[in-house]
Amino acid sequence: MHASLRGVAAAALAITVPAVNAFWRLECDGSVGLARIDPLMDFGGLSDHVHTIKGGSAFTATSTADDLLKSKCQSCGVGQDKSAYWAPPLYFMADDGTFTVVPEKPPFKAYYELNTGMTSDGKPQKIEAFPNGFQMISGTNSRRNTTLSGPDPSDFVGPFSDESNEQREERAIGFNCMNYGHNGLPAKNEPTLYRHSLPEKSWLDANCPDGLRMELQFPSCWNGDMDGGEKHKSHVAFPNWINGGDCPAGFDRRLPALMYETIVATDQFIGKGGKFVIGNGDPTGYGYHGDFISAWDEGVLQQAVEQCTDMGGQMRSCGVFEFPENTASCTLENLPEELKDEKPEGPMPGLPGGCEVQSGPEPAKKGKGATGSSSGGKSGGKSGGNAAGNSAGKSDGSSSLAGDSSSYSPPAAAPSSPHVENKKAGAVFAQVKDTGDEYQAPANKAPADQAPVDQAPAAPTTTPPPSGPTNDQAGKVVSTKIWTEGRVVHEEKIVMQEVTVTSGGAKVKRTAEAKAEHVKRHGHRHHHPMQHGAGGRRMR
Repeated sequence: MHASLRGVAAAALAITVPAVNAFWRLECDGSVGLARIDPLMDFGGLSDHVHTIKGGSAFTATSTADDLLKSKCQSCGVGQDKSAYWAPPLYFMADDGTFTVVPEKPPFKAYYELNTGMTSDGKPQKIEAFPNGFQMISGTNSRRNTTLSGPDPSDFVGPFSDESNEQREERAIGFNCMNYGHNGLPAKNEPTLYRHSLPEKSWLDANCPDGLRMELQFPSCWNGDMDGGEKHKSHVAFPNWINGGDCPAGFDRRLPALMYETIVATDQFIGKGGKFVIGNGDPTGYGYHGDFISAWDEGVLQQAVEQCTDMGGQMRSCGVFEFPENTASCTLENLPEELKDEKPEGPMPGLPGGCEVQSGPEPAKKGKGATGSSSGGKSGGKSGGNAAGNSAGKSDGSSSLAGDSSSYSPPAAAPSSPHVENKKAGAVFAQVKDTGDEYQAPANKAPADQAPVDQAPAAPTTTPPPSGPTNDQAGKVVSTKIWTEGRVVHEEKIVMQEVTVTSGGAKVKRTAEAKAEHVKRHGHRHHHPMQHGAGGRRMR
């Protein structure tokens, strides 16, 4: 007999919570460029909107993994990683119609979370490293509407077993308020992927004195294909807890759960008339998206998946990695001639590439500045792998879940050859440094209920867990949540654990969902003193 437990059951129940699955944060102190380049959706030409580009300096409009591996430098902190990570930046649109990019508060972080789950036929999964040449997109550039009702009702929602993959993708976006607490006032706390739309500027001004955290979760269930067609998505799917849990049929292989986290300095624009708009012309946030091409030195990422088990997420705790210097000064080796005079950081009278601001609710149209093809940059075939319960998926790369019907498919265009040798022409993303004092992480503490003003609700109250965990058993991490309190980031993993309930003299095994929390100091270079808490959930 199996049942799902939500809360502490009335019957005598002992829950043992294991240590959480490992993860690490790849920190990128700089960007190699801010430019209208996108080798996945605009292969061989120019994109209609700007991207902030992290990773290898050999990134171009025709980049492959082989090209990226030849990069002379990288903007991220692991020497054996020349992968490309890119997403549109946030702009401030002033009342006079001028646009200025909102600076980042470095480092940008790409989370590699090692969350396992079960295949569609109930077999345990083994995490495989991204093979070189693997590429994917999360989010939909054209989306300007949502099927969701608003911020999640709590930080303990899910699983989303009845939702389509497109709906899960909507939940994979987060815009979270940063408020470390000022002038004796308490901090506001919002968990990871809590709010799925871009808040109004008036609300950000009133509630978020330390900026905005933009988050993007990528799918981690895989059918074995290296790419997913024109939208670069059909080869992957989200598990039922978005960043953890079980995989749908046809996607039985498991990849690291990749998540982008970018903190932007919206606080620099407090009191100024205008609004915030994502660089693809999206004022809603529903169209936030990101791209990824994997390019690691041979075998290193698989070693890290198997050996880097630090629960604090520190990349420097992994003995597999090398750590280059001066990553913040790395810039693109080649910039298209057409972009050399473009100043995408602003201020400017419109978005680069003639990209128009489109609020929806109908899907946005692709801008006139695009000259590339979405069918380029493909990595054909499948990856072999050796994961138990692997399924090759459908040969045509089609998903068994609901499709991405709102996406815009641009017409194919012949790839051009706009690239010239220009090693000093990289457009570096504007950044600001964190000058705040270090804050010592407090003892285990659940986030307090905060009552926000105006439009957007704050994170709900979470009851402190009744006991601490032990680390002597294994469990399955199905979801991760992160929230800030003061200058502290709390990261909480929901763990599936089989327990024994004694009732009426009979012992019955049931599956419990328990939580294990660790707290880390937030100074944009996270320190991880570990504090654990445990708690159950009421029986459903």
